Amino acid sequence: MKLHLTDVLASILFPRRCLGCGKSAACGAGAGFGAGNGTVLCETCRGQVTIARTLFCGACGERLFGGKALCHPDFPYVLGAAAQYDNRPLRALVHALKFRAARRAAEPLASIIKEYLASVGSLFDGFHDFVVIPIPLSRRRLRTRGFNQAELLARPVAAYLGLPCDGSTLIRIRHTKPQTETKSAHERQENLRECFFVRRPLAGTNIILIDDVTTTGTTFLEAATALKRAGVGTVVALAALRA
Repeated sequence: MKLHLTDVLASILFPRRCLGCGKSAACGAGAGFGAGNGTVLCETCRGQVTIARTLFCGACGERLFGGKALCHPDFPYVLGAAAQYDNRPLRALVHALKFRAARRAAEPLASIIKEYLASVGSLFDGFHDFVVIPIPLSRRRLRTRGFNQAELLARPVAAYLGLPCDGSTLIRIRHTKPQTETKSAHERQENLRECFFVRRPLAGTNIILIDDVTTTGTTFLEAATALKRAGVGTVVALAALRA
């Protein structure tokens, strides 16, 4: 990649820092993993990332072979998770994206999702007949944050797969407190109960739901249940990280 003199000078005077470790990283190809001329995740942190190679049962988390859940076949979604939340550099990216408004952190997270999909996409024939939908935020949280981090991940993933990205059909109809502030699985379920609404029928449509992190799976479950009521066929709930 050819660098202009202004880019080189900017990299010297105002070096970009890796969002994973906070250390200064040089610009350009080979220096790390990120957007444009600025490194988002340095080569050292990128080397610590392990991408999963299977899908998982949404109910119990067991690995799936062949993309079908034999343990809980009636569960409303199949879980996809590109990497583990206990990976320090990736966890730092999520925190930077959600709590420091560092939008550039979305690109490496989207990239690991793409890499993950390259390994599991054959289980659903390349997902060619799916629609990508990001988990929506409430209007209040969207105003506060200024963007939906799930949509920042969903749009490049949809482009990579050559699929439409629908950010308006699934909506959150009431504001809920962050799931991290709940104290039990029951409280998590009650916090999100029936908070999603599907604006139009989706009979026969297959959906890839996108979010940054999944923990207990409650958010995906509520969203997938609403989609199933609207007639959706297969739901693949896909997160960058799984806690």
